[in-house]
Amino acid sequence: MLLAGVLYKLGYFNFWGLMAVLVSGYFLNGIFWYLLGKFGGQRILENWGKRLHMTKNIVEKLEEYFKEHSVKTLFITRITWGFGMFAFMIAGSFKMNFKKFLTVSLIATLVWVLCLVGIGYVFGASYKALSIVTKGIKLGLTITIFSLIILISILIVLWLRWFAKTKFIKDLSEHKESQFLRWLGEKISSLGKKD
Repeated sequence: MLLAGVLYKLGYFNFWGLMAVLVSGYFLNGIFWYLLGKFGGQRILENWGKRLHMTKNIVEKLEEYFKEHSVKTLFITRITWGFGMFAFMIAGSFKMNFKKFLTVSLIATLVWVLCLVGIGYVFGASYKALSIVTKGIKLGLTITIFSLIILISILIVLWLRWFAKTKFIKDLSEHKESQFLRWLGEKISSLGKKD
């Protein structure tokens, strides 16, 4: 559902079609667990009760509690991941009124699906915003690097002009050999010798 919300925000789904599929699937899932509890619940409760050391007394207290707080229990377990199937099996095994079960299950399903798709939608919006930011950063980085290249080129040209006006011309006018040119010439000839 989270991924569906992200993909909806990115434009891959129609909202009403997406909601119909998600709500139907989650709602039918609850009905399946209820019916499983209704037709096989006592055996399941007995088997799991033995493994979890649940005595007949504890099962009776659980049934009494469930009858008093069935709506709250179903709603809360439906909107929490992982507990819904057990609560729905218990509702089925204790023969909760089916219309009441359907009403609570449908409302909880709508709340849960809307919340998860909404969270996914926010993630999708964040992803889109991040892509805009990264495009801006990429563009800004490209402009910065290009500007630095131009600035360094201008500084090199200015330095060469300053060098030509001061040192090189001065050395030529005094008929001296430029130390910089000698050093540069030595480097160039040493490169030629290595090849």
